[in-house]
Amino acid sequence: MLALTKDVSLYRDIFNQVEGETQQVAGMLSRAELEQTNLKYETKVPQLEYMCLIMENMVITKKPKAKIYAGFQKHSRCVEPVLERFFAMADHAEKVYIFGENDKEMPHHPNIEYISLPEGHPLIREWFLVIQAPVMKMMMTAYDLDGFGTHDIEESRNFRGIKSNQPKIVDQAAALLESAIQDIR
Repeated sequence: MLALTKDVSLYRDIFNQVEGETQQVAGMLSRAELEQTNLKYETKVPQLEYMCLIMENMVITKKPKAKIYAGFQKHSRCVEPVLERFFAMADHAEKVYIFGENDKEMPHHPNIEYISLPEGHPLIREWFLVIQAPVMKMMMTAYDLDGFGTHDIEESRNFRGIKSNQPKIVDQAAALLESAIQDIR
């Protein structure tokens, strides 16, 4: 497992590059919201889970030769059935990188690399999924406004973030993460 040292934050470095007003997203995202090129939002855990599930299912179905970057804040948050979907994506992906606090031993997959985030790293407060392939570019990133342990029910945590299918934005997010990974090799 590699330990990330470079100060990188998708929220800090990408959020303000997306135009538009921040929308409150409650309940299930509409088809129109999901299909927007860019969406700035404030929401909670269930909506982020749904957004990621849609993106993950597209990768599993279409099987692009993608690089996938995912941030779970803590590795222990990447558990069944999520990990099962990531293994399915990794079977066809170029590479899958899973970022998080190293708080759990993770199972091996030849196409998955776990990136450990040290205490205080900006990405520990971020939940993200970046999918970069020649035929598929999409991402979401969300900043945890509350942090772990602030709510009795973790699903009540509040996030602010963006969803984008704009190639320039997705490529920039992937380049930031790839640069951080290259710095630790």
